Amino acid sequence: MFHEVSHAELVPNDLILRIQPEEGVSLRLNAKVPGQQFRLGDVNMEFKYGDYFQVQPRTGYETLLYDCMTGDATQFQRADTIEAGWRIVQPVLDNWATKKGALPEYPAGSSGPREANTLMERDGRQWRSLDSNGTEKAS
Repeated sequence: MFHEVSHAELVPNDLILRIQPEEGVSLRLNAKVPGQQFRLGDVNMEFKYGDYFQVQPRTGYETLLYDCMTGDATQFQRADTIEAGWRIVQPVLDNWATKKGALPEYPAGSSGPREANTLMERDGRQWRSLDSNGTEKAS
């Protein structure tokens, strides 16, 4: 289907989940432009929580404290779940404590350690470029 389309036109589709401070979801994808020719158009679908609901989202602590006061345990972990998690995590922590060599470090607010790039490049992929606010840089 894409034999007549140049590689430069085949931009990957992206699903972007924004956690904080501007919660939302974006979907960027290629779509065929209507007509006889095979041309692709860039489609951007954007949902911003604050814009849609016209309210600032509550913090996680606000929600948890309210649930605690009203007796709603839905968002709280049971003790057996926490213990199961520690059975998985504790061997990793023990291993890190006994091995020579530190975990990769990086400055707060940066895009992360260079080892993260190596991890992605191994499979021919790359991280999205972000500015200092965690927003995607214009390409």
